[in-house]
Amino acid sequence: MLFNSHIFILFFLPIVFAFYFLLRGFKLHFAGKLFLVLASFVFYAWWKTEYLFLLSGTIIWNFMMAEAMYRWRRKALLALAVCGNISVLGYFKYKNFFFDNISGLIGVPSISEKVIIPLGVSFYTFQQISFLVDTYRGKAIRSNLLDYTLFVSFFPQLVAGPISYQHEITPLFNSPEAGKLNYQNIGQGFFLFSMGLFKKVVIADSLAPYVQTGFDKALALPFWDSWATSLAYTCQLYFDFSGYTDMALGLGLLFNITLPNNFNSPYKSPNIQEFWRRWHITLGRFVRDYIYIPLGGSRKGSYITLTNLFSSFLLIGLWHGAGWNFVLWGGLHGIAMVVHRIWQNLGGKLPAYAGWLLTFLYVNACWVLFRATTTYDAVKIYKGMLGMINIGLSTALTLTDDFIQLGICIGLVAFTVLFKNSVETAHSMKFSFKESTLAIVFFLVAFIKLYSHQTFLYFDF
Repeated sequence: MLFNSHIFILFFLPIVFAFYFLLRGFKLHFAGKLFLVLASFVFYAWWKTEYLFLLSGTIIWNFMMAEAMYRWRRKALLALAVCGNISVLGYFKYKNFFFDNISGLIGVPSISEKVIIPLGVSFYTFQQISFLVDTYRGKAIRSNLLDYTLFVSFFPQLVAGPISYQHEITPLFNSPEAGKLNYQNIGQGFFLFSMGLFKKVVIADSLAPYVQTGFDKALALPFWDSWATSLAYTCQLYFDFSGYTDMALGLGLLFNITLPNNFNSPYKSPNIQEFWRRWHITLGRFVRDYIYIPLGGSRKGSYITLTNLFSSFLLIGLWHGAGWNFVLWGGLHGIAMVVHRIWQNLGGKLPAYAGWLLTFLYVNACWVLFRATTTYDAVKIYKGMLGMINIGLSTALTLTDDFIQLGICIGLVAFTVLFKNSVETAHSMKFSFKESTLAIVFFLVAFIKLYSHQTFLYFDF
């Protein structure tokens, strides 16, 4: 079930909201949480019922392993539990990638088979690994199976994050205020959901056909076409994923759950380090807490620090997809982080505007690799951006379309740079008549345009 669908907005959400608070209002807290778990399972099984078996199996496995670690705090138990999760992720997401590459190296026919990647498996696997490690470290809160299942399966963050930590979420469900209607949270939640729906339906989905034409259909892209196409995807990805995150955070607030923010105006960043502090914040936090720091972080000398940085971003690239384009994309960001760290250590500085422009152009160029389905598609875009083809027209687009699209994308980027983001706006709102009307208008415009249900881009990861 999609957030941007009529059945979710008109039926699923109102019914779940009403019954959850009705049960908790009558002090039936166990029943309320159980109902929310069952509703989340229905939400997840809407795509494919088989997905639910894997999700349920991983929940039971991780809960049992955590209980074992409470009794016997052994590294061997932690290693076994984490390996179990990585094995699931490896089989469904990376099996064919590794088999195909090994077959190519040794010159034998590939033994890969079609494997359907379960929706959200990357997100809920990382979330459960964080719980296991925190249990071993003594940071996780010991809870019953229902509370743990609710932490993992809570539908606003189940499919595409944000990646939450158990000690952040479980206490909120058990708070005395959890079952009470909080009108401030409802107002902020509705505003965030409306903004996210608007970003997704009105902006991101409108850019999608142009991106598809440029990347997948055009045989060659001259200068203006290439820049318009690359910037269109840069904007599409941002408004699609930040739109999803706004909706997730808004839905969480409706249920009095404050999920961690995933975006903080990343295109405002004056350097690549700042970009990764603002983009997909919870993924970066996970990699920092459970990979970079355990590897030694910055405590073992400059060479190890730089190696750890680069390795972390290779993993981030591979996490996004089983393809060399994602590995290369992660590697390029890792190189940029290494160069930035060396530059910092040498005392180098750039004017703020120069740092911003360099960072944005680099991020935009890297997004081409992220989107391209073949090497040819990426090379086609890069050659056009560098003016290696010509300044003329492409076979797929017109010069007028190029300049209109280029202007729209530059305007969208400028908007993200110059104005507060939706989370900042929501938290500062007092919900007067004017502000409430604004939220309703955003919602209605997006809802009226909701004639097709396009999935979110990060569902693929």
